[in-house]
Amino acid sequence: MINIFQSLSVSDIEPINQTMRDQAIAWLLRLRDAPSDAQSARAFADWLAADPAHQTAYRQAQAQWAWMEAFKQQSFPARDAALRYRPAGRKPAARRRLTYSAAAIVLLGLGLAIFSPQGWYGLPNSYNTGKGQRQTVALSDGTELELNTDTEVRVHFNHAQRHVDLIRGEAFFKVAHDAERPFKVRVGHVSVRDIGTAFDVYKQADRVSVAVQEGVVEMAGQGESRELKAGQQLAYSDDRRFFAAAPSDIAAATAWRQGLLTFNGRRLADVLTEIARYHDVQIRLPDPKLAELRVNGNFRTEQLDSMLHAVATLLPVSVQHVGEREIVLEAVADKH
Repeated sequence: MINIFQSLSVSDIEPINQTMRDQAIAWLLRLRDAPSDAQSARAFADWLAADPAHQTAYRQAQAQWAWMEAFKQQSFPARDAALRYRPAGRKPAARRRLTYSAAAIVLLGLGLAIFSPQGWYGLPNSYNTGKGQRQTVALSDGTELELNTDTEVRVHFNHAQRHVDLIRGEAFFKVAHDAERPFKVRVGHVSVRDIGTAFDVYKQADRVSVAVQEGVVEMAGQGESRELKAGQQLAYSDDRRFFAAAPSDIAAATAWRQGLLTFNGRRLADVLTEIARYHDVQIRLPDPKLAELRVNGNFRTEQLDSMLHAVATLLPVSVQHVGEREIVLEAVADKH
């Protein structure tokens, strides 16, 4: 069999119509029956190239076939009924192929139901952004998910629950209410449970910060939890304790959604860390005394040179480009 797809990607949750799904299953069976048939291989390649959605449908069929492998020898009513099917007037070899195809279609159909976001198991889906990118994703339940720069999430939906793993970066969640399926975000040692709300979760090097824009969330750590209401923020450290998040209002904490960074008296060292998230550069601050200087202002995330120039205008520092991807900020002794 031609195995050109190994795993499902972000696009693989796109809705696929029944006709396209049936075509994908037919191709899967045809290629399994005749893996060395050059004519079939060419026709299959033409079918894939005709529509990007064909590739998605085929990846779904492959993934579900692989997952159902363990069940193909087990007995259950749908499979047994398919295997008992005997078309009249067919030669034995043709009947065997049709029987095999009927059973396989039943299994794949079960797999599609099991793996759907409302199914028993659910199929995880990953989303990610690169440096300087943002992405908005509409999830199957109506929840809206916004990813900030350099962010990765993994979405797990099934018949009983909805949860998202934040692997790295920052995401804003506008959750669709569903009393039967609670919505949770897991990141590091902490989980955030939605109680009908919109909120921001930011995974930093040594902490997880949560800012609630609307409604209420429950933030649970090791053996304890906190309830946050609209306008409140809280952080949870890697050593598993709650503490106050960096002082800022919710508008500042979520300004990235408009392509902005907003600083209200933030340490220069922290400001440079935030700026570097959006650009493929290393920004160094050799003099530790400069780290405690305070920065105020609004900056466009995509304008690296403008941001650094503004910092140099506000503070007694100069900006030195020492390489293609390395920038150093140094003290300027006579600047006030």
